[in-house]
Amino acid sequence: MIKNCLARIGCLTLVVVVVGGGWWFREDIAGWWRRLEITASSEPSEDLARRAADKLRAMTSADRPKDLRLSQAEIQSLLTYRAAPLLPEGISEPLAELRDSTLLLSARVDPKGLQGLASPEVVERLLSDSASVVVELWPGVVVPGVARVEVVTLQVGSIVVPSMMIPWILESVDMPGFETTGVTVLLPFEGRVERFDVDAGSLVVEMADRLED
Repeated sequence: MIKNCLARIGCLTLVVVVVGGGWWFREDIAGWWRRLEITASSEPSEDLARRAADKLRAMTSADRPKDLRLSQAEIQSLLTYRAAPLLPEGISEPLAELRDSTLLLSARVDPKGLQGLASPEVVERLLSDSASVVVELWPGVVVPGVARVEVVTLQVGSIVVPSMMIPWILESVDMPGFETTGVTVLLPFEGRVERFDVDAGSLVVEMADRLED
């Protein structure tokens, strides 16, 4: 379930940027310069993807560990070898970077491959050609049992979308299984999540009903 949440949130958030809007506000955002850039410092591998997948499976077992920790290299490997084959045709080259407290996700988006994800008019007005799309997410827990990611920054090409547009963009795209409020997307974790954040170079998840030593 955790893997599905990560893959779906990454994919859906990137799609949100593409199909949600921006063209109608182009005069407002034209002066914003690039703030986000992902450096491909983590070399993905099938072994790392397998190890990360094993960690995710262990979290659903009866004798699961206290917490789940995924490094940047493991997340990148999951994206490359597990999530990438499931992405829509118009989204490719997914990348991930862990910062001090946030997770950056990026992908190459080709409007020609987004048929069915949004009306052709919307896609055509927003993107005339392929572009790199980056989203900065701040994971956390709203209350015990309810995890979320807050959209800190959305960027298309070299243009940063103003924060006041983010709630409108999120609301404009149907995301089955997810609830949005303002700049926040609530995550449907199984079980009672106590912790969901970035710590010491890892994405950390802790569940309240974990087994104790």
